[in-house]
Amino acid sequence: MKKLFPVLVLAATTLAGCETDVNLPEPEHTPRIALRYLLSNATPTQQSEAMQAFNQLYVSHSQRMFDARPLQGRPDATVEILDATGTVVERFRQATNKQWQTYPRPRYEPGYYEPTMNFAAQPGQTYTLRGRLPGFEAVESQLTMPARPQIERATYTQRPPGDYGQLRGRLSLVLTDPAATADYYVVIGKLYDTQGRPYGDLMTEDTNTEFGNVGETFTLSSLYNDYYSSLAPYPDTNVNGRQFTLSSNVVSSTSYGGSNVPVPAYLELQVLNLTADAYKFYQSRQRYQDTEDNPFAEPAPLYSNIRNGYGFFGGMSGTTYRIQL
Repeated sequence: MKKLFPVLVLAATTLAGCETDVNLPEPEHTPRIALRYLLSNATPTQQSEAMQAFNQLYVSHSQRMFDARPLQGRPDATVEILDATGTVVERFRQATNKQWQTYPRPRYEPGYYEPTMNFAAQPGQTYTLRGRLPGFEAVESQLTMPARPQIERATYTQRPPGDYGQLRGRLSLVLTDPAATADYYVVIGKLYDTQGRPYGDLMTEDTNTEFGNVGETFTLSSLYNDYYSSLAPYPDTNVNGRQFTLSSNVVSSTSYGGSNVPVPAYLELQVLNLTADAYKFYQSRQRYQDTEDNPFAEPAPLYSNIRNGYGFFGGMSGTTYRIQL
């Protein structure tokens, strides 16, 4: 939580041209568990490395408003996922660094956990998360997994390459939205070479699309565990129960350098449908970041759906569509 009270006091006294000290009483606080986790309809072993890191369970706890110590994660949590019958379908253990993993770094940053049962949630089914920490009240949250996105077709039309030879094109994606539910779509694009190896990411070119805005253009998302501004979900508010199209000019990023760069062979689109709670959390996180270092901004609290605690338990169901280049 931002420490706004001292900043506001300083700003107020500076503007008034006085040096009056104001003592503010600290609000009462009961320490509670804080966690985040995103449940997927794909098993962890089926998820990409970026997706595994993005979904990773993190457990910490709250602290007093005026406590300036860096908040640390907790390595001693017990967290389980249960299905509608009360059967435990997933358990977690402390995470270990993978060879590819640069962020987060569980070895140096406690609080990260990895699943042990390789569970994949089923769309339409209800699941409960339960978490415990020694000395804290247990927490719980429940969700119903959203339907998998229904992709009708997708096309990619090549455009002239960029100034540095990047692959550029026009992407168009047609989805059919179910009428009975509220849906929140995320689209991720990746390129692969002829050997099926990652070639690079596909990004929207020259866009100012705001979070949650569906218009004539849309923004591809990227998965970064601590940079939620790279996530661009689209609610079905204006397209509920209808077929709709998302289109965008896109450009590639590549991890290759030098000469003899391989040619990308195909484009893979991953379309995700988020639960409403996940959408609200990421939306609140974006608003929180937008107010950073602004003492006069309106409060931007983070959305939470954890009973007796803080954080969020969200779900996502995904569909993959491949386009040959």
